[in-house]
Amino acid sequence: MVNYLRHPLDGCRDRVRRADEHLVELEREVVVMFEKQAHATPFCLAPNPPHSVTNLRLPSETFAGVRLGTLVGEINYNLRCVLDYLVYALAELDSGTPQKGTQFPIMNAAKDFAGRGKAMLVGVNAAHIAAIEQLQPYHGCLWTGQLRDLSNMDKHRHIVPGGGHVEINVHSGLEKDLSRCWGVERKVLHPLTGEQVDVKVYASGELVFEDGSLVMDTIQEIKSGVADTLRRFEPDF
Repeated sequence: MVNYLRHPLDGCRDRVRRADEHLVELEREVVVMFEKQAHATPFCLAPNPPHSVTNLRLPSETFAGVRLGTLVGEINYNLRCVLDYLVYALAELDSGTPQKGTQFPIMNAAKDFAGRGKAMLVGVNAAHIAAIEQLQPYHGCLWTGQLRDLSNMDKHRHIVPGGGHVEINVHSGLEKDLSRCWGVERKVLHPLTGEQVDVKVYASGELVFEDGSLVMDTIQEIKSGVADTLRRFEPDF
């Protein structure tokens, strides 16, 4: 097999790029989800002038399928791989030979890092171990703990569950200039004349994990943490 890795961290870098690709797809899927909600939102126009929007309700379907959870899992999988690849590369760099059983440890307690954690760092020198220890949740590095929990759930149990909230605004052409409004273009019957009235429906909101944290913000924080970690160790290679 051809070895395409010209630098020890090329695999790490490619996993970061792959996570970025999945994140772009996730963002696109979220936009499509809200557009579908905007198309499906039920509402009416009031019978009395100025015929403002009334009886606005949430659509019965959220259009948030398992694809969103799958993409979240794939992003976290790739970012978790970056850290594991990094430890493997460090172990080979420090010891002069490839090591088996390496992994980037993520522990909630110092005693666990001193035991199970260091067992994952065979071949890694003391200075690099100390740097990795600073990235543990018990040292206040929250993003590593979030990455571990989300990755473990997706790999070992099920697609990461979540929820969200949505806000929907409808603008009627009878009330304002729609060229100045955001939203999906739709038409609705005038309550008195029965003619078609132009409207724009704008749906927006946030996806959240079960613990209430925002999906996009959490993923961006994890991705930034992984990228910063990679940059921190790159000069050693």
